[in-house]
Amino acid sequence: MKREGLVRLALGLFLVASVTSFVVTETAAQVQMGGMLFGFGGYPGGTLHEVFEMQRGGANAPIRTYTIDIFPSGDGYHMTETIDAPLLMRDDIGSGLGRSGAAGTAGARYDEEGVRQNIDLTPLSALEERSVVVEPNQNYYLPDGARLVTGDIQTIAGIEVVMGTFLHPSYPSQRVTMSFADPEIEALLLFPLYMLREVDGEQDYLVQLIEFSHEL
Repeated sequence: MKREGLVRLALGLFLVASVTSFVVTETAAQVQMGGMLFGFGGYPGGTLHEVFEMQRGGANAPIRTYTIDIFPSGDGYHMTETIDAPLLMRDDIGSGLGRSGAAGTAGARYDEEGVRQNIDLTPLSALEERSVVVEPNQNYYLPDGARLVTGDIQTIAGIEVVMGTFLHPSYPSQRVTMSFADPEIEALLLFPLYMLREVDGEQDYLVQLIEFSHEL
């Protein structure tokens, strides 16, 4: 199970800083036939539905949901993006599909300063560069002394994944648990299927797919 675009997706989640407020908003856009989906690859067609749950700021933080639906419409596709984010103001969520709107759902907006506080995930890019197939129950040694320790195969939202824990010696108080799924499935996802960042053993940020369907 190769994780294509893993670091781009993961860093897209961590390039944010906390805010508070409230909004429920919906936007729509056109996805052209054969066009790029989420900036990572061509959309294979058909009907797509995915729902993510997110928490930022601990296990007791509000749960936000981010829903995307794509369906055929004329010569292209119609996309609906629905954000349900309690305790956020409308100005804190960027409209339209993309990292800014998605970051708003997580209860945050982009802030380069926030990157310095978060664990460095870039060593994971070595897996993609070397076309490594991530397998269960393995120990992968990565650049900068980082490593990925994988466990058993699990099922999330009906999708089989290999779960792994990422550790970095420069960030001893942090660790990230993430999933690795079939690259054809992951190419359809705006966020990682599952990602949990813990600081000092406590949940800091969580994103997980709770609903998924794709029919050609």
